[in-house]
Amino acid sequence: MDPVEWLDLGATGYDEALLVQRKLHGECWRGLRPDVVLFQQNEPVITCGIDADPAHILWSEPRLREAGIKVKKVSRGGGVSYHGPGQLVVSPVLHFLRYRKTAHVYLRALEDVMILLLERYGFEGRRIEGKSGVFVGNDKIAAAGLACSHSVTMHGMSLNVCPDMRHYEAIVACGLHDTGVTSLEALGCETPSHEAYEKARDEWLAVFPAVFGVQPEPMKKEEANWPR
Repeated sequence: MDPVEWLDLGATGYDEALLVQRKLHGECWRGLRPDVVLFQQNEPVITCGIDADPAHILWSEPRLREAGIKVKKVSRGGGVSYHGPGQLVVSPVLHFLRYRKTAHVYLRALEDVMILLLERYGFEGRRIEGKSGVFVGNDKIAAAGLACSHSVTMHGMSLNVCPDMRHYEAIVACGLHDTGVTSLEALGCETPSHEAYEKARDEWLAVFPAVFGVQPEPMKKEEANWPR
């Protein structure tokens, strides 16, 4: 199995992290570095995928500015989503055909990783037919959205660890009117924010090999030319 590295960008702006992801994506598909999984938690931002409906942003521009929430158009599939502090964003930059036959099946594998992670917290994650992401009961806890070029993926999934759930009132998350949104904190996990983020990251790394058959190794930020 080809090697996979991982890099945690920590708390960072969405645009800044996207620059790193694009750089690593280019190096991966050109064969200049191994596949890599990026972790990050972003400043508050609403991202609009290629299927996003502008009507699914419910707050006015002044109210979003007052709350410190930016709005970005992105190249991933899917609709309107939210990222912010206390959320684990996982962006695998992988040659997906090494692991699954189609991008759709690959996305299901990423959902499987999240389901296994939730089991380690004592929760039963599940899919809902016709909807991407992972749910606990009827509430979405992990959103999904992919982009792919040169058979190498970008973007991925986000797990609500302990974000400000009031910010979800600003959107119709992923266009879903008939489901709610939840987090590990809302489900009863009372760990301080920074520790909760790192624990969720480490749990993700622990279960990833069960689905993808390879254990990611840490990569130094200097090797990614992290721009801070």
